[in-house]
Parts: sequence; C-alpha cells; structure tokens
Amino acid sequence: MKKRKILIGICAAAGTLVLALGIFLLVWFFGDSYPQFDALARAEAEIPGLADGLCPQGLCPLPAESGYRFAMSGYLSGAPSRIYLIAESGETKYVTLKEGEEEISTHFGGITCTGNYLVVASGKRLVRVPLAEVLPAENGAAIPVTDGFKIADFRSVAYCYYADGLLYAGEFYRPGNYETDQSHHIAVGDWETNYGIVYAYEADEAQVGGVKRETPVFAISVREQVQGFAVWEGGIALSTSYGLPDSRLWFYEDPRKGEPIGELGGVPLYALGESNLVATVVLPCMSEEIFEEEGRLFVLFESKANKYKLFVRQQLSRIYSLPVQTSGADE
Repeated sequence: MKKRKILIGICAAAGTLVLALGIFLLVWFFGDSYPQFDALARAEAEIPGLADGLCPQGLCPLPAESGYRFAMSGYLSGAPSRIYLIAESGETKYVTLKEGEEEISTHFGGITCTGNYLVVASGKRLVRVPLAEVLPAENGAAIPVTDGFKIADFRSVAYCYYADGLLYAGEFYRPGNYETDQSHHIAVGDWETNYGIVYAYEADEAQVGGVKRETPVFAISVREQVQGFAVWEGGIALSTSYGLPDSRLWFYEDPRKGEPIGELGGVPLYALGESNLVATVVLPCMSEEIFEEEGRLFVLFESKANKYKLFVRQQLSRIYSLPVQTSGADE
C-alpha cells in the first residue's frame, strides 16, 4: 500500500509538471504580443539565403543606379560567409569574399555602402570590396577583398554604418561570452552603465581601409547587446537583441548636440542613455542590423534562420521598416 501511494504521488507530480510545461509552452509560443511593432511595421523584401542555412546579420541600402535595393550580409556553418544583393523585384544573388585564394568564413556582421565600396564587419576587422566588382559578378562568385583595417581595442566588430562622410563601427557586449575592453565600461548616469563603444571614422575611399586615418574622430558609448546602429540628422537608433527574449529599438537624440562626457583614447566621448532617450519599440526576438532612410528605420531579423527557427515564437522571413520615433518612450 505504501509503495502504491508513493507511485501515485510520483505520477501526480509528473502530471502536474507536464501540465505546467504545456501551459508554459502555449503561453510562450502563442501569448506573445507586439502592438507597437504590429501597428508601425511594414513588410519589405524577403530575406534571401534562409533555405541554405544563412544567418542574416547586416543590412544597408544601395544606390538607385546599382539596380539593387539592399545589400545583406550573413554567415553559414562550415561554409564561406555571403553578401546578398536584393532587387526591388525580389531577385537576389550572392557573392563571397576572398583573401588570396581562400574564401572568408569568419562571422560576417554588419554591412554598409560608402558609395563606391561595400564595407563588411568580418571578425575583428572592417573589410571592403568595390561595388563595381560585386554588381556584375555571377551568383556565387568570390570577390577579392581590396583592403581593411582592425580596430585595436575591439574584440570583434559587430556592426557598421555610413552617413555624412563618417564610417561608424561598433561592438556587441554580453557578460560572460561577449566581453568588451574594461575601458569601454562607462557610467553614464547614477544607475546606468554602458558596456560598448561605437567609433566614428572620417571616410575617404581613396585611402587604405576607406578611412582617412585609423584614429576615430569621436566615440559614442552604447548599451549592451547592440546588434545595429543608425544615425540621421538629430537622431540615433540602436537595435538590441540576444537569443529568445524580445528585441528592442532605442531612439535617442543625437548626443553631439551637447558636450561630450569625456574622452576615450584621446578623442571626444559621447553617450547614449536615459538622459537622451526619446522612445523604445518592442519587437519580436533576434533583430539585427538597421538603417534609416527617408524617415523610416529598416530592420533585419535572423529568427527564421535554420539555426533558431524551431525555438522562436515568430519566424520573420522579411525585412521590416517602421517610422523613426521622435517621442513616447515606452518600456
């Protein structure tokens, strides 16, 4: 009788656990809600490469005369990383990059276009290739890298952005597995510390690496888990995400309107924090790089990559855009 009672107790406990797990999974997969995103977002182009196992990372607009709308970067497991070109019609093609005879397989992060060149975050460096060589290339072609440069105090370059003659490069921080230099851990308020840096370089396509000098013009202190950065007249946005939790877009007033908070490596240091936060928008998980164009912010997601799609609540297979937010911070 005693053994029977124990067995009944174990079965009851197991049943309760299974029921609780079932309820959790139902809430997790079907209870998500993104009212801001649903109200504001507009679906744009389909994300290419997902069927091949690509993990999308970077996104930028291309000049209208190129015949393509977007360039997108990403990486694959056990294969060279890729750059995709996406036309308004939905037609796509990809190229890989090579140094010498070897195609690059390091993690491709962000991508940006400086006019005549595509610049890609590749491991610890920014590398570039002429757009004029990428545009006529056949699908799957390997394009030689022109040059690049390493950012000395970055452990890796996560994203990049070009605007108004400046080339920006930023890093991703998450404690334990994506650390940053201790000098980049900066208090920006009484209860607020940032852990990443975005450097701004004076762009010059005629110089090695596409920058006039490898010393930045200024630095911007940013929060943790930044996947993308965009800047426009008067404003800056960050895309933050890691794993399955919700993503966020953070909209700030451009801190360069005021005085720098100090220096980093001998250059002016500005900060993004609560004091200049304008608005936030909650998104489905795994937002990646962003860019601003004509008052809209374009967002790339990697949630439908084969690597993650079985675990996420919303598998997003398209690029989305939403209006730049100028008021109404909403956590």
